[in-house]
Amino acid sequence: MDKLKIGFPLYLNTLPLLFYLNSKNTNFEIILDVPKNLNFKLFQNVIHGSLSSSICYARNPEKYFIVPDISISAVGEVKSVILFHKKPLEKLNGKKIGITPESESSFNLLRILFEEFIGIKPVYLELNKHWKELSQKEKEELSGYLAIGDEALILGMDNSEKAFITDLAELWLKYTRLPFVFALLLIRKDVANKQKEVLKNFCLKLYYSRAKAFSNLKEIIEKSHIKLPKKYAYYYLTHLEHDFSPLKQKAFLTFCEYLYRMKIIKKIPELNFLNIL
Repeated sequence: MDKLKIGFPLYLNTLPLLFYLNSKNTNFEIILDVPKNLNFKLFQNVIHGSLSSSICYARNPEKYFIVPDISISAVGEVKSVILFHKKPLEKLNGKKIGITPESESSFNLLRILFEEFIGIKPVYLELNKHWKELSQKEKEELSGYLAIGDEALILGMDNSEKAFITDLAELWLKYTRLPFVFALLLIRKDVANKQKEVLKNFCLKLYYSRAKAFSNLKEIIEKSHIKLPKKYAYYYLTHLEHDFSPLKQKAFLTFCEYLYRMKIIKKIPELNFLNIL
């Protein structure tokens, strides 16, 4: 095997994980892409592991190990998983909702919030374009748009459409009293069995990178090329969480229970962690 190829979302939320990770390491290579593409590459064995949408593990737990204590998650407001809508939520039944081409976990979270908690069922349109790429006519046909990542942060700051804004993690907390886990770091089982020492080295470097980044967060934001105002980026990253604590594990399995109830997954998965000892 050549270098270990590990995918990470090309978003601000991975800055604390990646800033101090040595990109010149001869044993692994970081692949940056949007979540939906990373999910596909991981499933197709194009890459060896990925910080992928949490639903990827829920769908195929037999294929992956979870790297311990790494996630993208939030307790309440997250700011980067946002539904923009023209009418109050309860009036969106049967209305067209555009879904960003980048999302999987967030789209299914939206379905759970609408169908299980609020009791409505909109028409979901999985788009191949982002909001700013849509024509005025296409925008007018939609009653809402689900944005994630940096697009959500930018649209949330601007909101020139004067839309209602619903933060999905905040709404999930309201109904479940739990955090929401958007992404997990997954490693293919076939790779884990062959590359134990390389993976151990990668994980140790990743844990170190995360710890050092959060002790120097303002500094790394200043040094990074970020499209957002620095103060806003700092506020966002300090309200985001990157661990996978027992409470987050419970939250993820609760998400899986709803996915199973809605027949989106075939069974509720067990959590199988990568052994890095």
